Amino acid sequence: MLPLVILLLSSSCVTLSSHIVREYYLIDMPKTWDQAQSYCRENYTDLATIANRDDLKRFLDTAVASSVSGEAWIGLKEGGEASWLWSVGASQTSDGLAVYTNWASAPDPSHHCGGMRGDGKWSSALCNATLPFVCQGGEGSSRLYVVLQEKSWRQAQKHCRLNDADLASVRSQTENQALQQIFHQSVNLSSFWIGLFRDEWKWSDQSHSSFRHWETAQPNDDGVCGLVRTALSGKNWYDRGCTSRFPFFCYTDKRVRHQMIVRVEIKANSILNLSDPAVSEAILNEIQQKHDTVKLQWRVQPDGKIFHKKEKKKIKEAS
Repeated sequence: MLPLVILLLSSSCVTLSSHIVREYYLIDMPKTWDQAQSYCRENYTDLATIANRDDLKRFLDTAVASSVSGEAWIGLKEGGEASWLWSVGASQTSDGLAVYTNWASAPDPSHHCGGMRGDGKWSSALCNATLPFVCQGGEGSSRLYVVLQEKSWRQAQKHCRLNDADLASVRSQTENQALQQIFHQSVNLSSFWIGLFRDEWKWSDQSHSSFRHWETAQPNDDGVCGLVRTALSGKNWYDRGCTSRFPFFCYTDKRVRHQMIVRVEIKANSILNLSDPAVSEAILNEIQQKHDTVKLQWRVQPDGKIFHKKEKKKIKEAS
C-alpha cells in the first residue's frame, strides 16, 4: 500500500464510462418476418428491438429519414409464456419484467392489466375497464402524479406518454410504499392503474424489454408478428401475418463513451517521487480498485507532468 492519502484531486484524472445504444437501419427488400430476421442476424445484430423511449426516438429519426413509405417489420413476435411487464420498458439497469410483485391474490388469467388498491396490494383487471391512474416522469423528472380522469389502461398509458411520462412502475417495496402514499393523498379512490400489463409478445433478440407502442385497438389478432407503418413515421405498431412480405428494420449495438474530468489532491511523504511513472501508475491502480465500474487514466498537463505541487496561500498581514 502506498504511503499517501487521497484527499481531493490536484492533478487531473479522466474518468471514462460507456453505455450501449441501438442504431437502426431500414432494409428496403420485401421479405417474410422469418427471412427478415435471418437477414438482420447475418448482417447486423437482429431485427429491431425498441426497448424504451430513447430507442423509439432514434428509431423514429431513421424512419422519418427513409424514403420508404409503407409497412416494415420490427423484431416483435407473439409466442411463448405470457409475462407481467412494466409499460416503461427497459433502462440501463433493468429490463421490463415485473420481478417484485405485491398481488392481493393470484391474477385472473383473463385479465391483462394491473392496478393498485388503497392498501398497496395489486389487482388484475380487464384492460378496457376505466380507472384513474398514476403517471411517473414528465419534464425530465421521475415524479409521481395522479390523474383523476377515468380511462382504460391503454388510454391512460397514452395520456402519460403525451406528457413525456409513463404509467408508474414499482420495482421494490420502497417504491410500492411511495406509490401507496400518493394514493392516500387523493380522495375517493378505491384503485388506480399502474404500468403493469401481461402479454406474450417477445423480441427477436430475446431481450426482456416490455416497451410497446401499439396503435389504438392493436394488436387485433391479424397475426403474430409486429410491424410499423413508415408512412406514419413508424411510431405506432400493428400485428400482421408473418408470411407477408415487407421491408424491415435491423439494428446494431453502438458503444457510446462519456468523459468526466475530476481533480484529486494527494498528500504523500517527501520520499515518494511523484514524477516516477511507476509511482503514478501505482497510485492510479489504487484509485481504480475503489472505482472498478469505470476506466480511469491520468490526464497529462501541457508541461508533460501529471502532478503539480500545491502552493500554499499567503496570508496578508493586517496593517
